[in-house]
Amino acid sequence: MGSAIQAELAAAEAVRPESFEYAIRIRGLRNQFGEAVIHDHLDLDVRSGEILGVVGGSGTGKSVLLRSIVGLQTPAAGEIEVYGKTLDTIADEEESRDLRRRWGVMFQGGALFSTLSVAENIQVPLREYYPRLDQQLLDEIAAYKVAMVGLPPDAGPKYPAELSGGMVKRAGLARALALDPALLFLDEP
Repeated sequence: MGSAIQAELAAAEAVRPESFEYAIRIRGLRNQFGEAVIHDHLDLDVRSGEILGVVGGSGTGKSVLLRSIVGLQTPAAGEIEVYGKTLDTIADEEESRDLRRRWGVMFQGGALFSTLSVAENIQVPLREYYPRLDQQLLDEIAAYKVAMVGLPPDAGPKYPAELSGGMVKRAGLARALALDPALLFLDEP
């Protein structure tokens, strides 16, 4: 087995979910936009294997929390730890990449690339994290994920504009599941 593949396997092994009591730990989180404070001194623990739903009205900060956890929103204060790694202290790009490969995210509205087919959208994270996978395997994985979320097989070659709203959400879910993530974040599923 090549050394690059062995390194990828070792990195994946280091963040195995069952190795950690907590998948996510948040302490003292503060998110704000200007004077508007969204979260203030938020603490949250999510145990490995736990399923957690965050419920609240529109504009109450659910998406901001998700974006903070996955590193798309920089909090004003606080600490976010995912599988033992404190997000704001990860300086090594490879370490950050290894952690991000362990989660899948379905954003509001699916957030699919409009110029890519459903199958190609599903393949995006696979191509990013496993660039040596051949096209036949990528196609097989995409077809499996399409079926897994209850879409018909003919949805794979279609573009997002050709799908109903519910089908777009399912396609977004299929993409979020592409890497068989240890953590799955669903924003308005």
